[in-house]
Amino acid sequence: MKMIPELYLARRYLFRGKAKHISFIGIISCIGVVVGVATVIVALSIVNGIDGGLMERIMRFQYHLTVESGDQERLYHAQEVIDQWQEVEIASLAVRTQVFAKFGEAIVPLVVKGVDLENEKEKNFFSQYVLRQTQDEGFFVGESLRQRFYLNDEIEFYPLQKRLRLKKDKIRGFFKVGLYEVDNYYLITDLKRAKKLSPNYYFFLGIRIKEPFGAEKEKEKIVQNLPKGLFVSTWIESNQALFATLKLEKLAMFIILTLIILVASFNIFATLTVKVVEKTKDIGILKSVGFSSRRILTIFSLQGLLLGIIGIIGGSLLGLGICFLLQRYPFIRIPEEIFFTEYLPVTIRYADVILIDVLALCIAFISSLFPAIKASRLPPCEALRYE
Repeated sequence: MKMIPELYLARRYLFRGKAKHISFIGIISCIGVVVGVATVIVALSIVNGIDGGLMERIMRFQYHLTVESGDQERLYHAQEVIDQWQEVEIASLAVRTQVFAKFGEAIVPLVVKGVDLENEKEKNFFSQYVLRQTQDEGFFVGESLRQRFYLNDEIEFYPLQKRLRLKKDKIRGFFKVGLYEVDNYYLITDLKRAKKLSPNYYFFLGIRIKEPFGAEKEKEKIVQNLPKGLFVSTWIESNQALFATLKLEKLAMFIILTLIILVASFNIFATLTVKVVEKTKDIGILKSVGFSSRRILTIFSLQGLLLGIIGIIGGSLLGLGICFLLQRYPFIRIPEEIFFTEYLPVTIRYADVILIDVLALCIAFISSLFPAIKASRLPPCEALRYE
């Protein structure tokens, strides 16, 4: 198969330079792109792993839809209707209030969540987070909260009332969700006990569905099929600030890391600039035998593309290899209370890898244009003057 002359010359000039140092510069250029691409792939995969782990825990523990109403009877009716829908896993009534827990001299505000443990589905769902149960009644306490204050059998607290009175209650057991806020600041008990703590509580219907990302569709269905007077919100709406922060964080990370590839592309610019100087005679000869400026431009642009492609392939293989290694053998420990996992999480998204590769290729091509344009504008007489 006959090779296109421009591609043949680009490959020959790139890998068969007269001076040995030219090949060395080419290798350095490739290594720069390799390291840059690999760094961006690994960094974004780690960010995806942390964000994905957080989102997974939010989707697993929080209700996907929340239905509120000033009339409790409407919520009971809504529960009966919604619980029959095929796409709904659990529709359970819940209560949220607050207490001020007393740990020695410290007073710590805690959220009390009352769940309907008489509902078999809700009970089975919550039981997957229970580490151990020591009694038949009382509060379930977050494992992180237990470790902070050395809790065992009882907890002292002031209920949310006009006249604060210190009370004691039993600790029923301990749970761990994997969300810092929940494990450190939540008490969970049955629905009736939570209602008795204080007249100041928030009563609502919590719904978990089979497809969490279809929450908006289910919200519309509830609004259309149930009487007015219900306020419905989705888990996505409740966590908008968090998701916006995560999106901005990833964008900022991508921009910063792209600068690494941009810096690596300066090596390509330097390599091709030296190539143009070295091949001045060759450019003059090519122009003398009929090569147009456009064909000269193509030759040197292809050199930049070849360097970019080699670097991108190498960087992608290196980056993916490191990611697979971290997935297969997790050995980097991170603060669990901050990142919700013991080891560094890695999630590879191939759409991100493709975007990184395309962006790196564009940067490599643009870096090759300036020396290529200089080579294409070199007059033949000037190119041959010093030979």
